[in-house]
Amino acid sequence: MRKVAWSVAHQEFIISDHYYFSKLQKYAKQSEIHIDEVDDLEKFPKYDTVIFNYPEIPFEADEVDFIQDLVKSGKTVGIFGYYKNEDRIADTCNTLSKRFGIHFNGDTIIDNINNHEGDNLLVLTGDTYNLPENIKKVILACTDSLTTTKPEVRPLLHGENTAESKLGKETILFAEYIDPSGGRFIAGGTCVFWDNYSIDLYNNKNLSLYILSR
Repeated sequence: MRKVAWSVAHQEFIISDHYYFSKLQKYAKQSEIHIDEVDDLEKFPKYDTVIFNYPEIPFEADEVDFIQDLVKSGKTVGIFGYYKNEDRIADTCNTLSKRFGIHFNGDTIIDNINNHEGDNLLVLTGDTYNLPENIKKVILACTDSLTTTKPEVRPLLHGENTAESKLGKETILFAEYIDPSGGRFIAGGTCVFWDNYSIDLYNNKNLSLYILSR
């Protein structure tokens, strides 16, 4: 069984919030993925995957070193933000993600053509890279964009050619750093792609389970 640490060490959204994440919990259990909320970084090595979903407390240098060592040991770490740099979320994510060559831009992505129910903040994209065949189109609500700065980083999801960044950035929306050990660091511009609203739309369930099972 895959073991996932859902961090609450940096004041993240809790997965035990039934209103937002009960479906994700259910689908993970059905897929034999065990998820614990974990409030102590020292416990992370016991898990295969570590998730930071909207962390509100910046990461200290020694914590970044510790998390980098996890990736170097073959673990998967994921961090997911939100649009507009609300609560300084992009800045907070960058205190960790910059070590892996991924920068959260703190912008807003809109798409006036490829969107869900006419809402240009509910961005749809089928521009996928390095993902399984069962992930063809996803909805990314209220998403930030990412800039990559290392050759070891590859895109996972890019906005369609109709997507626009309010800051004029390239619309890379999800990306991952691949370590020589096989460990990886996954970053996403939105933390609500796997909430109860989005997870049953398009291929978001498949994307969610893919990330948790890496």
